[in-house]
Amino acid sequence: MAHPVRVAVLLTLACALSGGARAAAAEEGKKAADARPKLARVETDLPTTRDFVPQLAFDGDAKTFFLSDRPGKAGEAFTLMLPAPAKVKQIEVSTGKPDGTDALGAGVLETSADGAKFAGAAVFKAGVAKADLGGKELRALRLRLTADGAEPLAIREITLDAEPPVPTFTYPIQIVLDASEVPDLKEWCQKVRDVAEEFYPVAAETLSYESYRPPRRIDLILKKSNKGIAGTGGSRIVCSDGWFRAHPKDVGAIIHETIHVVQSYPKYDPVWLVEGVADYVRYYVFEPDSPRRPLNRARIRYQDGYGTTAAFLDWLVRTQDKEIVRKLNKALRTSQYNEGLFKDTTGKDLNALWDEFKQSLP
Repeated sequence: MAHPVRVAVLLTLACALSGGARAAAAEEGKKAADARPKLARVETDLPTTRDFVPQLAFDGDAKTFFLSDRPGKAGEAFTLMLPAPAKVKQIEVSTGKPDGTDALGAGVLETSADGAKFAGAAVFKAGVAKADLGGKELRALRLRLTADGAEPLAIREITLDAEPPVPTFTYPIQIVLDASEVPDLKEWCQKVRDVAEEFYPVAAETLSYESYRPPRRIDLILKKSNKGIAGTGGSRIVCSDGWFRAHPKDVGAIIHETIHVVQSYPKYDPVWLVEGVADYVRYYVFEPDSPRRPLNRARIRYQDGYGTTAAFLDWLVRTQDKEIVRKLNKALRTSQYNEGLFKDTTGKDLNALWDEFKQSLP
């Protein structure tokens, strides 16, 4: 679903916790991050057909598939880098769409113990390659084309029998980078893109409900500009190079925008809550130990949005209902939000909760 362009004035505002509580929350955030399953990484020479992103080839669903937007060429490859070495008993790679079209005509399945040197493991026959490895320790595997293809390549599923098991992609994503206006920042952009891709499924899970799945592709564009920071429209993020040249460590600004893509609300309303949810995920899930200024309870309002609302939401999660952000997110996405949701969830109306939150501030 598309949503209006958001010009994000990303304010680094306060956490609203006392020193001890803040340290405890940061430690909990670190433990949660450490407990998250580490995911594989996909590398490929083949350009993607819009939403048929590479991670769909390893999502555990044979009905979905990666699709290149042109026929493959001899020597091009599709590589799956495992998050850590794993002892692999069997590999099966199935190509072609579910209807049998666009299967690989000529190619080999190769494996690597170090992620750098590859050796052949099986040849593709009728679009499928299978290899029995007997528990061989691997760091990577790849599909390599041995001849030019006549049709775009579809990779339906890569199946691994490995120990430890390698988690598949629950929320497949590809962030397509365009740094053509600022080529000197391309390396920085690539690193930020990798961080955002790694965090995307965490943001999606934090805001998940029922069967909703967020967009699979984001276009990340860095423009030569000194105006603003970044803004999101639909699944397109546009950033100003001036801000990131001056603040190269502000990866959180890009994370904030990728969260807007996950949100995909049909209406940008109420603004304070939309931005507050995005900053809640940024500050309390992505960077829970980041430094922030203390809030001035005589001046703040929950309508301030961004960091102020994020701190309020964090307090609600810790003291009232740990699922309240997920519930608010669902209501916003389904156009069912109203202030009565706060009372329905906590037994207290919004103004009463806000007053109680302010009294909790040091």
